[in-house]
Amino acid sequence: MLQKLREKTTGWLAVVIVAILVVPFAFFGVNNYFSTAVSNYVAKVGEVEISADDFRVRFDQYREQQRRQLGERFDPQAVDNPIARRELLERMIDEELLAQTSERLGLTVTPAQLRDAIAEVPAFQVEGRFDPTQYQLLLTAQAMTPRQYESQIRRDLDVRTLPIQLIDSAFLTDAELDDFVRLADQTRDIEYLAIMPPTEPEAALEEDAALAWYDENRERYRSEETVAIEYVELSSADIEVASNVDEQTLRERYDEQRDRFVEPEQRLISHILIKLAADADAVVVAEAETRARGLIERISAGEDFATVAGEASDDLGSRASGGELGWLEAGLLDAAVDAAVFAAEPGLLPEPVRSAEGWHVLKVAEIRPGNQVPFEDVRAELERAYLDGERERAFSETSGRLIDATYRDPTALATVAESMGLRVQTSAHFSRQGGEGITGNPEVIAAAFSRQVIEEGLSSDSIELGPNHIVILRVVEHVPPEIQAFEAVRERVEAEALADRRAKAARARADALFERLKAGATLSELAAEAGTQPEQVLALRRFAGSPDRAIVDTAFSLPVPSEGGLSHGLAESSPERFTLITLATVTDGDPSKLDSANREAIRRQLSEIQADLELRAFVRALRDQIPVVVVEDAL
Repeated sequence: MLQKLREKTTGWLAVVIVAILVVPFAFFGVNNYFSTAVSNYVAKVGEVEISADDFRVRFDQYREQQRRQLGERFDPQAVDNPIARRELLERMIDEELLAQTSERLGLTVTPAQLRDAIAEVPAFQVEGRFDPTQYQLLLTAQAMTPRQYESQIRRDLDVRTLPIQLIDSAFLTDAELDDFVRLADQTRDIEYLAIMPPTEPEAALEEDAALAWYDENRERYRSEETVAIEYVELSSADIEVASNVDEQTLRERYDEQRDRFVEPEQRLISHILIKLAADADAVVVAEAETRARGLIERISAGEDFATVAGEASDDLGSRASGGELGWLEAGLLDAAVDAAVFAAEPGLLPEPVRSAEGWHVLKVAEIRPGNQVPFEDVRAELERAYLDGERERAFSETSGRLIDATYRDPTALATVAESMGLRVQTSAHFSRQGGEGITGNPEVIAAAFSRQVIEEGLSSDSIELGPNHIVILRVVEHVPPEIQAFEAVRERVEAEALADRRAKAARARADALFERLKAGATLSELAAEAGTQPEQVLALRRFAGSPDRAIVDTAFSLPVPSEGGLSHGLAESSPERFTLITLATVTDGDPSKLDSANREAIRRQLSEIQADLELRAFVRALRDQIPVVVVEDAL
């Protein structure tokens, strides 16, 4: 199954499987979907809650991923906004729906599949092979235990399993493929006549006409609402703490946390798998066990384990390396296999072991005992953790005092900050689209334009900008939106009024010529008035790059003409550019001209598209079956 996961989650279809669907299905037709009740979760899927903490962690991961991918092009407003938050939540809901359904159907990931998935992560490999030490180091650097990481990967695989099964079941009939080819390769013979915009000098816009346009479109000329704020920003990174840490303190912490600084025992393990189907009967199971015992006898008699594994193992992932699984620590294998190999002495295990995948012939080649990491090796880490803890403690104390003080006196942010020795900063005016620096943060923008901050003049609640990083703000000046005076926008009014006049004139002229075309006039007869000559395109293809896209789209939207007749169309490329079209002939594509390779390539592509549609429909159906509640206020 892992091979299928790899094959099916590469390329464009991976987006469909992993991010199941940015399109938020639940916006439509789901009873009791929205909720504003006070709760500790952002959504509830069936009986499972998606907590606010889980959502925040996932969103932080998403934001950091976007920051790394986009680099200098990263735009916080494009990433951190209500739409992006909702899309991510919808994705998490879909994942939970699929996970629950997979569990109900018994589509669970085996320990061996989990092990293989982890072993194939390039970051955990040294010289192309899984390295337990590298694995442990990287997880430690991320403040994550192997158990936490394995749980995360298992969850990811559980979510993907069901979509893979659905995708594998999608198929396309020959008749459907032939119909697609007839349409996709269809060609059309057309003639078209571009209608040139008027060339005569444009009359100046009269004052009355400009004023009339301004009065009819006053809302176009409303200024943006803006605010200027004062704010206090507090971050643990900016808090100074004593840099000299007492040696005794660090040694005491080391003694308290000795269990953290242990390199676990590792064993170099090889296996030969005799694979069994999940529904194998007793006879098949017994035959596989007999086969496994026969392999143990061959190896015990002197045959090389690696050679026998290369011939007999059903584990494609390890067979090429003589069955070697690498250095592993306890907990990575199937429970029965794990218990057997970590209780054994080095050498070939005398009995085969049964797992969910089948029978295993096992060998422990070597054992690395667990070791206590000496204090000197982790001193820098302990010191860094101690200083970080001191900063967090100081941040927690200072932020708590600041929040309490602004709560007691919500109209005097500057006075509160001054009494605590904190710096008050001010911003330039910015609109609801945001400004520079901190005023580009969506949560800061939302707070600055909230009713209590603008109308009541109160300080905002504490806004979390990141871990141990907050800001509290207060609006010092508010400029409400207002319709700008005519003189202030005169140039814009005149330009837009003239553009509207030109567009209406062009449309009226095009409509009149189109009516004459439908009444029987030819394009050649209309050429003089259009200001151009007709052009003919034979065998125009649906995805042609020229002529203009609007012409191609209009040509392929026209009905097939009757024998000897024409179909007529009017394409609009812009408000002032129109084209008359006549369609003479439609020729369907010929499926018989496709060779087998191209035919199968098209079949695969269409099957993927069909699988995508079926997967979307499946998730929609799950939303109808399993109650979903979203707590709007928690977002």
